[in-house]
Amino acid sequence: MFKNIFILVATIGLVNGLAAQSVNNNGESVINQQIWIDFYPHYFVNKKIEYYGDSGFRTIIGERSWNRIYIRPSLKYHLNDNWEFHAGAGVFYIFYTQAIDQFEFTPWQGVQWNWNGLQRIKLKHLVRLEERWSYLTDEWNADFEFRLRYKFSGILKLRHKKWSMPFYGEIFLPLKGEIKELYQNKGRAGLGLSYKISKDWQLTFLFNWQRSKTGINEEVSSSDYIYQIKIKKVWRRLLLK
Repeated sequence: MFKNIFILVATIGLVNGLAAQSVNNNGESVINQQIWIDFYPHYFVNKKIEYYGDSGFRTIIGERSWNRIYIRPSLKYHLNDNWEFHAGAGVFYIFYTQAIDQFEFTPWQGVQWNWNGLQRIKLKHLVRLEERWSYLTDEWNADFEFRLRYKFSGILKLRHKKWSMPFYGEIFLPLKGEIKELYQNKGRAGLGLSYKISKDWQLTFLFNWQRSKTGINEEVSSSDYIYQIKIKKVWRRLLLK
């Protein structure tokens, strides 16, 4: 147990040390160090339908000028071993210390293709469309945007069965409309280490790099380094055990 904790802590330190600074158009380094703590419940209704989602808290380390809480319940339909249909809705509330708070409601739909061609590597391609309604809490006037997201992700299973390495890359593409956001994401990638505590519990640490803009009228010129802790819990019906 102590050996596993040591490996996880060492990985966190190594990834932190590899982080490099980003430079904006004025030659100034622009970096946000963030921490995300997220809970991922999974419940299998039957062999085809799965409830899942995530909820959590996100903040900028140190200055804490930006804090976000959210919940994003979702459903997944397993068409077969390779294809899945997804749908869900996200509810987000963002607290700012130097700007007006923001509330967002985002239904979404998606299709995922899974590739299990290798014994130790699993790959996924997820394309989803989001309908975003965003409200500034001083007047509660709505901004709207269609946004397309594409995520390539995978898991490398390590020799020790309880350990694995998740990785991913994701792009965000606004299609129609515009939301005035202080922070606007354009791309994201991550690499991590997962430990399966038991059959139904899993703990993951991810280092995420994110390209974004800082300020409503700014260009995309910021790098966000995100340290994420994910806790996953799976509930299985007797029929699936």
